[in-house]
Amino acid sequence: MPKRRRVFEPSIDRTPPNLQKLVRLIFSEAYLPGDRLVERDLATKLDLSRIPVREGLQKLLSKGILLKDEINNGLRLRDYGPDEVTHLQEYREAIELAAVRAACHNRSATDLVQLDLICDEMKSEAPNAPSARWFELDWQFHQTIVEASGNERFINDFDLLMLECNYVFYRLPDTMIPAKSSENPLMSTHVFGVVDAHREIGKLIGTRDTNGVIEAMRRHLAGLSNRVHRDVVRSQLAKSARSSRERNPP
Repeated sequence: MPKRRRVFEPSIDRTPPNLQKLVRLIFSEAYLPGDRLVERDLATKLDLSRIPVREGLQKLLSKGILLKDEINNGLRLRDYGPDEVTHLQEYREAIELAAVRAACHNRSATDLVQLDLICDEMKSEAPNAPSARWFELDWQFHQTIVEASGNERFINDFDLLMLECNYVFYRLPDTMIPAKSSENPLMSTHVFGVVDAHREIGKLIGTRDTNGVIEAMRRHLAGLSNRVHRDVVRSQLAKSARSSRERNPP
């Protein structure tokens, strides 16, 4: 398998250690969407017994992260076609919109300062984006909002959700962003647009404007969803064209 550029991996400190190891392996260069997951192989790679691996796989299955493989009577990673991407984005949006609403009521002065500092650093890092540090800062911004909500269910679910989103939106060959913003005017516009969106969201949380912040967050997440959808659909069209040529050679 060709080597792919490593990018930032979100922190999932609230997730149990063995489950952390498992999900980081699954959402890495080792597996692609649709791949079958073999319990024995995973246990060997992780240097764990099969029992914690089996328990972890069942937990990921119950959360909808993995699917049953009816053909091989095992488990597999989702294929992440357009529909799957839509469902993942809808799940993220549901959590983040509810969390940002709660953050308006429960945020502290420290939360607001932290959001502002993250935006300052993102602006400084913008010429190098999408760098590992850029992704880390983006993750920290959204995680700070979720934690400011005070809702432990949001916080716990957000850990695994963001690791999956990071894999789908940035680490796959179809969705990886190839160029730094300093080398691409369109990327530069996108990157500074993200900073502006984050600043707007932070200010609206500061003024406790729940209606305004929900709309701002919805727009911000929609921009990401549109980019990923274009990449996934383009990839699927290319695969379909290749399959057609193989079935009907000239």
